[in-house]
Amino acid sequence: MQVVSDNSSVKLPILSTFFATVLVFAGCGYVGFEAAGYISYRCKESVSFASLGPEEARQFRQVTQSLWGCASSGVVGVAVPKLIPQQISYLQSLRATAPEDVRPILDLQIATDHAVLARFDEQSGKPADGATHREAARSFLRSLGWKDVSDGVLNDVAERALSLSSEFPL
Repeated sequence: MQVVSDNSSVKLPILSTFFATVLVFAGCGYVGFEAAGYISYRCKESVSFASLGPEEARQFRQVTQSLWGCASSGVVGVAVPKLIPQQISYLQSLRATAPEDVRPILDLQIATDHAVLARFDEQSGKPADGATHREAARSFLRSLGWKDVSDGVLNDVAERALSLSSEFPL
């Protein structure tokens, strides 16, 4: 009788233990990296904005958040059409707390998103939804002082937004 030694049963637990250890180590490294970034940002933020008073700092945060939301809406919303309604509601919530001088920028982005959404709705065979979004775009553009808010102008707005998103894909 011969005794056959099977080393493969020994290698499997060693390999699985090794990969589990590497996974835990990588996870701890990632968490440490994120924590260090957060802590160093908070430290730099307190030094960088020390000259701002509490009211100025609050206004700066609101303006920054509003403009960031507007910029991300222009990129993400057009690139992923299903996200446009969510972007519109997000921008409208930002608009509610934004300073007065930032609201026209948000209004223009909301109008653009409505024009793009109207175009997508009409192309997908939903003319009633498209008309609703066109009217919303018209009301925002009129509030900005636009005189001509015809269908041709709204198509141009949507076309320009779509062409910009194709120039700068995600």
